[in-house]
Amino acid sequence: MSSEASFGGGSKRDPLADVPTECYDVLRHPRRLRLLEVLGTYRTRLSLEELTTELVERESLGVSTGQARHDVRVSLVHNHLPRLAEYDILEWDAETGAELVDEPPVHPADLAGLLALCDGDRGQELLDAVVHPVRMPVVSVLSDHKRPLSVEQLASELVAHGVDIDPEQAKISLYHSHLPTLADIGVLEFDHDSGLVVRHEQELSTIQ
Repeated sequence: MSSEASFGGGSKRDPLADVPTECYDVLRHPRRLRLLEVLGTYRTRLSLEELTTELVERESLGVSTGQARHDVRVSLVHNHLPRLAEYDILEWDAETGAELVDEPPVHPADLAGLLALCDGDRGQELLDAVVHPVRMPVVSVLSDHKRPLSVEQLASELVAHGVDIDPEQAKISLYHSHLPTLADIGVLEFDHDSGLVVRHEQELSTIQ
């Protein structure tokens, strides 16, 4: 398959670089990502009703029926808002609403890429695969290169970028775990025989 997600934006910034590893599982949910998008857009405290309205509209849940609003509201109160607040990503109070604690933990450009993964039947599967402390930086590093990288080069760049990966095990984990997983969802192209990897928009044959 081919993925339309784009991360990194050609910068040297590592997506989710400031997010604790244990927080990644919190960000593997489309509604939580959408919440971050809403709060990041308005940059102010929003009430529970305002958040509910925004999510019903942005998630294309159809007509804003009482049942749709009720379902979204319940999920916010009993799941998503408390989980994000638990990791100090936002402040949440049932009476005053929610507000980001600081800058969004995901850069807007990367957030847009993650939300693009949510479209379609495999949305959750794609998020589970990409939102990872090694795989997100892998995509970011590859976005900065116009030509394919060898697994060795990619491993070295990840270590140089401060990614929490054992230098001795980096090549093995990339070759046998992270790269096949990202290739399966269409984010990159990985040739097992040559050991070359490239973003899916480019071609492995461009290497000289």
